[in-house]
Amino acid sequence: MFMKQNWQKSFAKAMAGLCAGIASLLMVAPGAMAQDGVRIDTGGNSQTSRSLILPLNKAAIIELPRDAADVLISKPEMVEAVVRSKRRVYILGMEVGQTNAFFFDDKGRQILNLEIRVERDLDALAELYTRLLPDARLTVEAVNNNVILQGVVNSNSEAKIAQDIAGRFVGDESLVMNMVTVREQGQVMLKVRIVEMQRQLIKQLGIDTNGTVALNNDVFDFAANSTFAVAGNSLGGLNTTANFGSSGNLRQLKLNFDAFEQMGLVRILAEPNITAVSGESASFLAGGQFPVPSASGLGTTSVEFKKYGVALGFTPVVLSKGRINLKIKTEVSDLSVATGVTIGGTVVTDPNTGEVTQVAGFSVPGLTVRSAETTVELPSGGSLAMAGLLQENIQTAIDGVPALKDVPVLGQLFRSNDFERNETELVIIVTPYLVGPTRMSKLASPDDGFKPASDAESVLLGKLESNNGVRSNNTERQLKGPMGFIID
Repeated sequence: MFMKQNWQKSFAKAMAGLCAGIASLLMVAPGAMAQDGVRIDTGGNSQTSRSLILPLNKAAIIELPRDAADVLISKPEMVEAVVRSKRRVYILGMEVGQTNAFFFDDKGRQILNLEIRVERDLDALAELYTRLLPDARLTVEAVNNNVILQGVVNSNSEAKIAQDIAGRFVGDESLVMNMVTVREQGQVMLKVRIVEMQRQLIKQLGIDTNGTVALNNDVFDFAANSTFAVAGNSLGGLNTTANFGSSGNLRQLKLNFDAFEQMGLVRILAEPNITAVSGESASFLAGGQFPVPSASGLGTTSVEFKKYGVALGFTPVVLSKGRINLKIKTEVSDLSVATGVTIGGTVVTDPNTGEVTQVAGFSVPGLTVRSAETTVELPSGGSLAMAGLLQENIQTAIDGVPALKDVPVLGQLFRSNDFERNETELVIIVTPYLVGPTRMSKLASPDDGFKPASDAESVLLGKLESNNGVRSNNTERQLKGPMGFIID
């Protein structure tokens, strides 16, 4: 009986020892594995693991619980370890990235596994934003060597400033990811007023003389015709003829007086308006296009169309509620036959008959252009004369017979005066407005209230628009009473 009990106790002890051995082989730390009885530990999930976020180009002090005999760093170029004593180690962040460090004692046992992530120190960048952009709410995060901007700013200009500051802080703008949103995406309507006044004054005074004088048996005929070099020809006006002498004795003097004065006034007004989102470009053209031929390969002719009319292009940037930066280009152009050219006119001779035929070419008109391009900064509703021109051209010419035109008093009979003065006044005024959408009932169009005239009004009264066509407020129709659906 006693032998049986001892045998049972021995067998139980042996089985317990076997189970303990198997358990010791199977029980490893999470994330580790056992092969052939060898314990493998990555350190990331062991009981001695710690994490450290190390700013770039800064150091941290590691205090160990017991003496260290060996230090292992996976990427020495990223993190540098300086051992000052057996229990104190300095860790320096050299490059952005992730690595880890292992510390062992003199018996090879692991003291500490340090998971290190080297990142840029963004505290200084956050302090810059607080100081330079106090109204903005910005947060910065680092992902490896990149910087992520998040938050809300008041305008696009503040968003651009925030991105520029982060780009200079990192040293490369491509490493900055801008996720900043703008509180109010401003829309700018630009109103441009172009006014031009042209005044012209032409004065012409000419005297034509011709006559016949007989000396003995000799007869002398003379004539002096006035020309107007400035205007090119006589424009009309008062024309008076005076005859002196008698044709019987061949003594005759005939005087033609030409006097003319012309005044002209031209007024040009253009008011293009256009709206664009802050930071985006917009263009406007009210005019047309005319063809301009140009030579191409193999003797062929291609046609290119040129634009003319009232053109406006601008790019607004809302800096703040009281500041709008505008890059503006405006132009008013008119077709001008005087400055045009004729291309392709030739003379063809028939070899059989010798007849000469003039083949007319095609004419390309020129352009009279008033344009301006600049960058200005204005508040909403503020106006500025962007460009202006005050020009005065005076031309005068005196034609006459040499020597005779210089004779006092009588010299007026042998000369003509031509005078022309052109005055031009041009001003371009720009006014930006911060605008937003509104209801249709508050907007008006040129055809509001228009009603064509009836047959009776058109025939009897000669009207094109009916008197009943009163402009309305264009009120929107709205639903009244209960609306919607009820689902049971």
